[in-house]
Amino acid sequence: MDATGYSINKTPDFIVKAAFDPGFGHYEVFGIISTFQNRIYPCVVVGTTAKNFPTPLKPTVLPCPVNGTTTPSADGAFNDAATGGGFGASAAAPVFHRKLDVGAKIVFGDGIGRFGAAQLADATLKPGGYLEPIHSGQWLGRLEWHVTPKLDVYGYVGGEYAARVGYLGYQSVKITNTPAIPGCGGVGEQPCAGGGIQPGYPALVSTSITTNGFGGYGSPYANNSGCSTEVRPAGTGAPGTGGTCAGDTRYIGEGTLGFWHKVYSGEYGRFQWGIQYSYFYRNSWSGTNASGLTGKVSIQPHAVDNMVWTSFRYYLP
Repeated sequence: MDATGYSINKTPDFIVKAAFDPGFGHYEVFGIISTFQNRIYPCVVVGTTAKNFPTPLKPTVLPCPVNGTTTPSADGAFNDAATGGGFGASAAAPVFHRKLDVGAKIVFGDGIGRFGAAQLADATLKPGGYLEPIHSGQWLGRLEWHVTPKLDVYGYVGGEYAARVGYLGYQSVKITNTPAIPGCGGVGEQPCAGGGIQPGYPALVSTSITTNGFGGYGSPYANNSGCSTEVRPAGTGAPGTGGTCAGDTRYIGEGTLGFWHKVYSGEYGRFQWGIQYSYFYRNSWSGTNASGLTGKVSIQPHAVDNMVWTSFRYYLP
């Protein structure tokens, strides 16, 4: 797993598995260990509003905890590490005189989201940049019915879950630089385009500081007010970007039903065809209906997709 410019994997993932074949089916138990590391710079998010114009009566100061300055630096940088992992088990066995194959798999733990098909998040960042693995779970069930030697019918159902890990207390500093605007029309100045005199304005630096921001994964304060808003296309072949919607995934699942029909199987290979239907849905964590922390309406985005697939295959002998 990579972030821009840095890899947050401290070590390779370790997977330990034991498999059993007692003569009736196949069974497995396994464990996963994942380690994460983040480089924290405590003196980067610093600043003061004392240089704003007009100067506030009581300036806000967010100093470096190492040396007390308000100039961003790499002073006091350190590494923060976290360990995640999980356990799982799977089983597969034929029943009813091998006419039906039954299988199931379940995995749960912390920081193992990327081991699932949906690639959910492994970890998030607490205030201060500290890593927090996300609790997650995955499961899958399958049935494969061998109706005749030429016809197989199958069904699969499964899902993946990621827990809510939201926090308050994130700090942010935004600095806006306004360049100087030269005057015109005065003594020694260029004439103004429309005539008259336009006074000049000095360069300004405006700093805004927030110390109680929200963040993490699935935050209840996230702004989901635009999750049901459809925005017009930006142009031909360019869909709209949509409204404001955090939409962190809570649960994602799919159910599939289909069949394979072997039309021919012999010395010239095998030809088969099939049709598959899939019902796919995604539930997100609820969030506020306002852009601030005072919203009282909770919005939980939900999406559904129905898919039908056809396939024709020829296997060489």
